[in-house]
Amino acid sequence: MKVLDPGHLYELQVLDGGDLTVQLRFVKREGAKFPGNVGHYPGTNMQEVLRALINRLAYLDNQQPDPRNTAIISKLADSIFLLEQRAAEHHERKPPTWSVSIMGIPCRKCGHVGCEGTCHSS
Repeated sequence: MKVLDPGHLYELQVLDGGDLTVQLRFVKREGAKFPGNVGHYPGTNMQEVLRALINRLAYLDNQQPDPRNTAIISKLADSIFLLEQRAAEHHERKPPTWSVSIMGIPCRKCGHVGCEGTCHSS
C-alpha cells in the first residue's frame, strides 16, 4: 500500500498483475467540518469498503469454508455499525439500531444507512 493523499487516496498492490496497481479513493470534502482538507473529490467511505470485504469473505467461504470466517464477518459488521452510529451522532441524527440493515443500500448523498433523506452533506 502506498499513501497518495493521506486519509483519502491509496495505491494498492495487485496480486498476479506484475506492476499493476489499483487505487482506493475515499470521498474528500472541504469546509468547516473537514479541517485540514485542501481540495475535494468523490469517493467511497469505509463502510462501503467493509461491505465489499464482507461480500468477498462470504464468497471465499463458499469456496473454502473456515469457522473463523463467521467471526471475521461479525467483526466487520460491528465496525460498520459503529461507524454508522458515529456518523449519525456527528450529523445530529438518531443513531441507527441493529434493526437498520448495515448491509443495506446507503444514501447516495451522504453515504450512510438510516439517514432517511435527512442528510445535509453535499
